[in-house]
Amino acid sequence: MPKECIITPMREHQRYFPVLAEDGSLLNKFITVRNGGKEHLEIVAHGNERVLRARLSDAEFFFNEDRKQTLADRLEKLKTVSFQEGLGNMNDKSKRLVQAVDMLAMAINAKVDKEKLERTALLCKCDLVTGMVIEFTELQGVMGREYAKLDGEAPEVALGIYEHYLPRFAGDELPTTDIGRLTGIADKLDNICATFSRGLAPTGSQDPYALRVRLWASSTFLLDGNYHVSLYKVIAGALYLLNIPAEDTKKLVPQIAEFMKQRLRNMLMGSGHPFMT
Repeated sequence: MPKECIITPMREHQRYFPVLAEDGSLLNKFITVRNGGKEHLEIVAHGNERVLRARLSDAEFFFNEDRKQTLADRLEKLKTVSFQEGLGNMNDKSKRLVQAVDMLAMAINAKVDKEKLERTALLCKCDLVTGMVIEFTELQGVMGREYAKLDGEAPEVALGIYEHYLPRFAGDELPTTDIGRLTGIADKLDNICATFSRGLAPTGSQDPYALRVRLWASSTFLLDGNYHVSLYKVIAGALYLLNIPAEDTKKLVPQIAEFMKQRLRNMLMGSGHPFMT
């Protein structure tokens, strides 16, 4: 199994520390901490090993079961996963993302392989319905990458599936490829526009859909990739793909653009850069 399938149950579920070799490979050792003295350490170690063995057995089962289908085979099952109320399912979203990445690539004149970009957008949510991700949600994106490799997908597609989820937390790594950045921007912009269209824009400290975090990530991608794009055009395009009526779109575009500009202004000023509207 990929080492992440072993590290995640160990670290996130059991609070054990994995041990890596100098080359980054995973060793068959782990570290735990307990209260108390030195008494009965052998019994404690044996108990920890027994619990972890059961966890890893579960992970191995899910991994082997998942391998009976390719990521592409799981597109149909995405229809059972709801996206947002009144806005379809994750299969619908996947098809939207294919159109959205093409729109973004054209808007910024990106020199990117169109076929691989579209393939990444189509498959990037398929790992959500795998046993590994259902059991260990922290592995979304990671399992998409690993299963794509095993399915024989292009390396750029596998990496893009992983990168479109980045960054997952403050200080996390950022996408290194245009395919990863564009798919990530399309995904997050789709979420932002969908939420605004339902009248659920963030207010004060209330942000149940974590739109500020998604916008921060999207803005970081735009800056990191040195992309130049009209916010109004890409927002209007995302709302069009969501089938939002034209009358509503006219009202929503300036609202979403202002939300994005405010966050971008804060990012730039926080980094010591001047900001001009």
